[in-house]
Amino acid sequence: MSGNMNVLESRGVIRYFRFVFVCHFFILLLACSENENYFSEKTSNKNLSQIIDDIEFAITERNFRINNRLHIGKAINERGQGGFPDYEVILFCNLSYAKRMLELAPDYISYCPHRIAIRDTGEQRIITASLLPYNTSNQSLNSVTKEINALVYEIVDFAAADWPELEE
Repeated sequence: MSGNMNVLESRGVIRYFRFVFVCHFFILLLACSENENYFSEKTSNKNLSQIIDDIEFAITERNFRINNRLHIGKAINERGQGGFPDYEVILFCNLSYAKRMLELAPDYISYCPHRIAIRDTGEQRIITASLLPYNTSNQSLNSVTKEINALVYEIVDFAAADWPELEE
């Protein structure tokens, strides 16, 4: 009887350690996946119109074309909600980059066009742009997405930068 008890106890210990191992594995997996950075984000004290002007300038200077602007906050306020903060989304694309990317990964069409959002917190504006996955098994695709992401980082950085006031 005591021999069977030891076997049962050892099975319980094994199950416990297996459970602990699986939990640690999933925690590690989640921690690693959260380290992937899928957005470039900066804050700015500039007003919304200055930020939008700088974003549009930075986008066109990097040979992207602005496809559309979505005035989310304004639209919500116009529905009678009132007092909703400004939320703007700018959609932009470069067809040369899009062609290179889509030739390598047609399913990346869901990442087109690129988008950059500005949200007003009252005290400051937060500028956030989506980044493309850059750590895939396809090295050619990674090269293209890293190139595009570098330009997106530049756009966000430019939009958030404080520019000295020029005296006239």
